[in-house]
Amino acid sequence: MGHLEDVNMTWFAHLRTAWGMAIVFFIGSVRLLVHGILPFVDDKAGQTTVANVRKRMGHND
Repeated sequence: MGHLEDVNMTWFAHLRTAWGMAIVFFIGSVRLLVHGILPFVDDKAGQTTVANVRKRMGHND
């Protein structure tokens, strides 16, 4: 029925997960902005961000 039931989470657990993902995306965005300006800095920023997001979502590959 509702989203929380669909993902089988309490409101607080969902909040914590969503904010954790937001932080990962924010840090990844800053890293990619820096890398865009200075291509020789942090050349794995995008790959690392995607890997971190996939790991947090439960993907093991």
